[in-house]
Amino acid sequence: MDSEDDMLDANDVESIDDDFYSGDTGIESDDADANYDFDNDSDDSEDMMIHRPQQNYAILKEEDIREHQEEDIASVSAVLSISRVAACILLRHYNWSVSKVNDEWFADEARVRQAVGLLEKPVVEFPNAPEVICGICFESYSHKGIDSAACGHPFCRACWAAYMSTSIADGPGCLMLRCPDPSCGAAVGQDMINKLANDEDKGKYSRYLLRSYIENNRKVSDLVSDQVYFFWTLAIPSMSVHRLSFVVT
Repeated sequence: MDSEDDMLDANDVESIDDDFYSGDTGIESDDADANYDFDNDSDDSEDMMIHRPQQNYAILKEEDIREHQEEDIASVSAVLSISRVAACILLRHYNWSVSKVNDEWFADEARVRQAVGLLEKPVVEFPNAPEVICGICFESYSHKGIDSAACGHPFCRACWAAYMSTSIADGPGCLMLRCPDPSCGAAVGQDMINKLANDEDKGKYSRYLLRSYIENNRKVSDLVSDQVYFFWTLAIPSMSVHRLSFVVT
């Protein structure tokens, strides 16, 4: 009995193989009757593409975002008649709100200056001697080897670079850097970073400044109908990708 069953199974397999390779699978008639109408589907998809509502947003690259940032800085600088560096410090303090900066400044300029560390004149006179003692390492240097913030406290370039590097390594808090003198609140702006920090720290500081503009800018809000928005997509090394909506006002 087993031998007869085996022979039947073998014949069945051969029959299936013959049908497969000959194209006769036994379901051909079902496929022939089916109406898939691929041409109509193609027409429908084209109609959908034609009638799809227009997307009311644009993708901004990093250079586009920097351009918006520079426009805000330039606006504050022009309206308040202050330097680009001072305008940047103010905007950072007020979460990049141009209107807030202007309102607070014209309401009480002295209070705002004190809050952000923008001094109108030095608090100490820069020494007139041939050599100056650094306030950190207490070594003597010529005037070329010494720098100070608006306050006038003298520190050597090596100590400045180390101070900046430590602050930048700690994170975005470096954007609110102040004079190394513990009793002084004078702001240290990007101009001094670019002048005294190493290239790696300059790059990090610049990226922190851009990230601050994206994350803290009050113009960034949820998507609302009937408005125009930019979607910001920014990829920065060692930082997350940001995809935020920007309301055009």
